[in-house]
Amino acid sequence: MTLKLLAPLIMSAVIFLTGCGQEDTPEAALNDIRLALDERDATKLSERVDLNKFFSTTYDATTLELAEHYETYRTKYPDDPYFQHSGEFITTYNTQHKRTHLKFLDDVRNSFFAKMPEPSTPEENPTAYVANEFEKIRQASDVTIKETRINDDEATIILDVQGDNSLRGQLIGQMTFELGFTRDDKNHWHFNKIKNLDELMPALVDKAEVVWITFS
Repeated sequence: MTLKLLAPLIMSAVIFLTGCGQEDTPEAALNDIRLALDERDATKLSERVDLNKFFSTTYDATTLELAEHYETYRTKYPDDPYFQHSGEFITTYNTQHKRTHLKFLDDVRNSFFAKMPEPSTPEENPTAYVANEFEKIRQASDVTIKETRINDDEATIILDVQGDNSLRGQLIGQMTFELGFTRDDKNHWHFNKIKNLDELMPALVDKAEVVWITFS
């Protein structure tokens, strides 16, 4: 059940892989995020993205998408207990368990920056396992900036994400992310959201189902 909620957050790891120029631009912010992840530097990452806010708002947006399209998912995944109730149930359940799910993500983040070793099984240390998968997904992806749109203090970077020939790369496949950035009063750009989450959700849920079937 948790996979459907966390998929957009965990899979979004693959978007932070591409380079950019030196001046402060949305591309520079994206590159700083990539470097922070490469170096496991939580402080550097926090300068370009408020992860707590990003996780919270993306969680809420994911809940909304799952609830609104519940019937579609119930029909497509009849064996998944998560989709055997109602859209109202999903909204209520996710709201009640939001703190627990976000705590899990926070623990994953801490495991990632602490470079926790990969456990033998997911059950041994779930957060360390996910943190290591996070990095493997990044390494299995090739990311290209297709376009940057700037409108005053807001910007959108469109990324093409292509998985490699590994199993994880095949799971990723091809995806297009539209990343939202805002500029603060010091002329610094910050990543704040995935703008096309509604378009990505069907593919992300499908990938989560593959993982769920594999480990169930």
